[in-house]
Amino acid sequence: MTPGSLECLGCGARRFVLSPVRSNLETGECPRCGYVGWASPNDLNEFTRRALRDRPVERRRLRAAS
Repeated sequence: MTPGSLECLGCGARRFVLSPVRSNLETGECPRCGYVGWASPNDLNEFTRRALRDRPVERRRLRAAS
């Protein structure tokens, strides 16, 4: 992931990072909701955002399309 902004997969809060991120755990938890899942806003569309936020946290698992 290149430096820039990340979007919380739990609440949509944005976080800006200066260095490349190798894993979601490096970014820590979201200051707004405490969730630790992050993605580049460019990798998400409205359907994906809604699908992730409407699903209970314990059932969230995003599989990469091949």
